[in-house]
Amino acid sequence: MRLGAVLLSVLLGFAPALQAFELLPMVAFLSEKGSNSEHVFQVVNTSDKPLPVEVQVKYRDVTGDKPEVLLDSDDFFVFPPQVLIPPSQTQSVKAKYIGQPLSETQSYRVVFSQLPIEDESDASAISMLFQVGALVFVGPDQTEQRLLAEIRDGNQLYLENQGTGVVIIPQLNFSVSADNGQYQWQWEQIKPLIDRQFLAPKQHVSVAVESLMKGTVTQASVEVKERR
Repeated sequence: MRLGAVLLSVLLGFAPALQAFELLPMVAFLSEKGSNSEHVFQVVNTSDKPLPVEVQVKYRDVTGDKPEVLLDSDDFFVFPPQVLIPPSQTQSVKAKYIGQPLSETQSYRVVFSQLPIEDESDASAISMLFQVGALVFVGPDQTEQRLLAEIRDGNQLYLENQGTGVVIIPQLNFSVSADNGQYQWQWEQIKPLIDRQFLAPKQHVSVAVESLMKGTVTQASVEVKERR
């Protein structure tokens, strides 16, 4: 894997209402080999002008609780890497994992960037560009699901992915037995308090859950089950 630090702006000089294209899907789960090692994305040109788009893949460094850092990666084959999409048309783009065998799931961003077109009517105008990155997880055939869940500091739900697969938080139910009561939390309760839906291996997050409890606790145990 060839890595070089880069920074990604999800939106560059563009108001959400003026976005140039739509991307589907925004999340994909792939295997390291076989037919499931590739995925086809759909890019929809929502504008009334031809849309030039460039596609690159970045590796996500998300160890611990630090903010996402994107690094250059050659772990994927992308076709086509650049495309000109006619107005109101859709373009398919295939991304295939071609990296090394994996011992645990890795995560990437497939970044779709609008390329600038010089406006002949106003050569001095500043180009307004749109950029978005789909989240892609690539894992081995067999993964271990192991999540540490604890109440820390009296009112913090601490979640740490100690396994080799992806933890999908919206699929979890939390049963908390505390010295001040019993609590049942589903994604609907947790969602307003957390800034992510997935935990990659070695990634962790603390969720302030004081609003879901009757004050702070000194002792508590947390049981986690997948939603059925």
